[in-house]
Parts: sequence; C-alpha cells; structure tokens
Amino acid sequence: MLTSFFGKSKPFNFILVSTYLILGYFSYLFFKGIIDFSIPTILQISLFTLTYLFLLFLLNFINKKNKLTKNNTYSIVLFSTFLVIFPSVFVEYSMVLSNVFLLLALRRILSLPSKINTKKKILDASLWISIASLFNFWSILFFAVLFIAVFQKATKNFKYILIPFVGFLSVFTLTTVYYLFVNNSFIWFLELNTTIGFDFSEYKSPQLTISIIFITIVFLVSMIQKRLKSAMIPLKEKLKNRLLFFTLLIGILIIVISPIKNGSEFIFLFAPLSIFATYYIETVKKRWISEAILWVAVLLPVLIYFL
Repeated sequence: MLTSFFGKSKPFNFILVSTYLILGYFSYLFFKGIIDFSIPTILQISLFTLTYLFLLFLLNFINKKNKLTKNNTYSIVLFSTFLVIFPSVFVEYSMVLSNVFLLLALRRILSLPSKINTKKKILDASLWISIASLFNFWSILFFAVLFIAVFQKATKNFKYILIPFVGFLSVFTLTTVYYLFVNNSFIWFLELNTTIGFDFSEYKSPQLTISIIFITIVFLVSMIQKRLKSAMIPLKEKLKNRLLFFTLLIGILIIVISPIKNGSEFIFLFAPLSIFATYYIETVKKRWISEAILWVAVLLPVLIYFL
C-alpha cells in the first residue's frame, strides 16, 4: 500500500511527508519539554522547521535533477524518517546547518559529470563545504568527495585541482575579516571543535540502539542490491553512484570520529542512504519486502518516542 502511494510524485505526497516530519519534530520538543512560548524560542523553532523542510525539498531536487531514482517520493519519506528516529538532530542545530551546506555542495558535485560550467560547479562546491565546516569542523572531510569528482576532470584540465583551494581560502579569508572586525581577533579557527571522540556509551540507550540497527539493516540491503544490479547501470549513473558511495563513507567516518555521540552525527548518512535505499525499494522483486521497510520506517518513531 505504501509503495503504491509513495511510488508517485504528487504535491499531496510532499504535504504528507512534510506534516510527518513536522509532527516528529514537535513531538520530540514536547516530550523533552523544550517548547515554551517566548518569542525567541518560537522564532528559533519556526526557523528550523523551515530548515528541515528545506533539507527535504533540496534532497528531492538533487534526486530529480540528477535522475538518481525514478519519479517517486520514497527518498524524502526515508530521509524524514531518519531525522525522526534520530531526534537529537532536532537540537543539534550546528549539525543541521552543516548538512544544509553539504547538500548544496553535493548538488554541484553530482552535476560535474556534465561538461557545462565545470569551474563554477567546483568553486561552488568548495565554498559550500568550507562554510559547512564552520558549523561542524569534520565536514571538511567532504573535500575528499569533491577531489574524487575533480580528478575525473583533471585529465583534461589540471587547473581544476586548484579551484577547491581557492574556494576554501576565500571562505577562510572572509571569516577572518569578519572576526577581525567583530571580535578584534584573527585566530577564530582555534575556537573550532577539532577534537575526536570514541566514546560510544550513549549508543547503548534502547532508542539509539533500535535506530542504529534499523539504519544499519537499510544500509546493508541497499549496498548489496546496488552491487548486484551494478552491471545494469549506465556509465554516467555509475559515476554519480560512486560519488554518492564515497559521500556515504565520509559520513560513516565522521560518525566514528565525531566528539558528539548522541545520534545527531548520523545526519551525514541520511541523504545518500535514502537515495540508495530508494533504489532498493524500486528494484527489489519481492514487493512485500519494500512494503515492510516503509511501514517499519514510518512507524518506528512511535516505538522510539515511547520507550
């Protein structure tokens, strides 16, 4: 039933998924007693509600623009579900903002296989990743994905490799100028949280354990299915899939080394994993499996919130 309903890309589907995400967000704020009726809190909640919805529609735009999956809404259903089952994302605003800029960068990176505006795309992606690292330092690791994409172009023009450095230095210089005028200091980068943490004790909580098990299962079945169907994928799509896969690997690396271990760090997996999982739902022959995945995904937050 859910596969048939969300197998179409209709405005009502987007409204329904958006409502689901907003309900998940407000439910978490309510259960944690975070909501109050002061004007600053209302403005903050309203701003981040729009930010979460922007993430949803940005993912859908990237998906459609690059034809990563068929014309359906599975990816945004899964993306919103991942957000809701890792609800600490809703209070780690720096993680969310970092992810917004990384998705903007991913949009440009995935369009690099085409031959149009290559230099501008590389510069844009480097700027977005640099800005993302201001909110979460380890986002800077996504430069690896950009360089992988650039090296594919560097055989034709070696100068492409230099462009990401220009983008990074531009953001670094502008940020330094800002801090020099506002705080009369130019060593702002010393305040960035560059620590590494390997304390996984919070993952033992029932809520996080269930969420991690679910997302791990989705990851494994999606990767296996993608590998089995790789021979059927056109070369141009293979290049994009490879970039998405490296995005996924960098996301896993950030989860491992992140000093924050409350579940919000998993946000770096949500976009690429929701795309790979959508491909699995589209191509798996036994429809009851894809139906079960969607039902578990949609209903899992209820179990998690009431544990």
